[in-house]
Amino acid sequence: MEQSHTRWDDWRIAGLVVITATTICLYCLGVPLDTSTMTALASATLLIFGMPHGSFDLALLQRHSTGRGVFGSRIALILLYLTCAGAMYLLWRAAPVAALTAFLLMSVIHFAEDWEGCGSPFIAGGIALALISAPSLLHGDSLSTLFVTLSGRASAAILADYLLLVAPTMLLLAIAGVAMLWHIGRRPLALSAACALLAMLVLPPVMGFALFFCLVHSPIQFRSHATALGLRGIDQWGGTVIPLSLGGLGIAVAIFALGSGQSLPDGIFASSFMALSVLTAPHMVVPMILRMAQGRKAPVHI
Repeated sequence: MEQSHTRWDDWRIAGLVVITATTICLYCLGVPLDTSTMTALASATLLIFGMPHGSFDLALLQRHSTGRGVFGSRIALILLYLTCAGAMYLLWRAAPVAALTAFLLMSVIHFAEDWEGCGSPFIAGGIALALISAPSLLHGDSLSTLFVTLSGRASAAILADYLLLVAPTMLLLAIAGVAMLWHIGRRPLALSAACALLAMLVLPPVMGFALFFCLVHSPIQFRSHATALGLRGIDQWGGTVIPLSLGGLGIAVAIFALGSGQSLPDGIFASSFMALSVLTAPHMVVPMILRMAQGRKAPVHI
């Protein structure tokens, strides 16, 4: 959705630039941002400040599905959403490396939505894949360790190697995308992409991802979804964002409680990212199911 430039954009971008530059400077000066404790804190931050944008999913889906087909009722839609989320959780338990691979692929597709303003789906996808693969260039060993911790399987480390193979090309595409966004006047979006890429490239993987997810992806999606639903103030916070965000936190707590005896920091990290994947799965899959059920050729966007 095309968004007009506002004073809010100016403040958001100014804050993003300052926070990104400050965090990178602190890390380069030796502040330990890659400890297990800092990783756990960054992971928890994802849930608290990054997850609320997903609270609009059901409202957006219901707008497209009400009175149409087998999923036309709110109850049926909620059951479908929970079924997809539950299937993702079961995949983590049965085949964690496959679940991690699916999560990475879904993330690339989802994050590409942020950069549609560049006018090229190919470039938008390149920016998204550059963000996911950038940590493999300077933090490959850390990324491998995180993948092993998240999946509980040593074989998951190979996913970091695959990301390393595509990272240089994707970064070139991402730079082209930033230039395209700047050239067509989407400068807040261009600066957002540049800051996110720097954070993901230089900072420890989870810290960089937390900065991107909370200060770039979530605000972009939150504003777009709230605008699409015509929500403002207490309407969006009291009736939608707060209760559903608490529900998402409850999912993370449940996953943590059902964990496999990891240390507290590792458990927080793993449960946070598993919860994100469990909520991302219905966000990506349910619109496709609705499209097929309703016989649509055009995608159902949320």
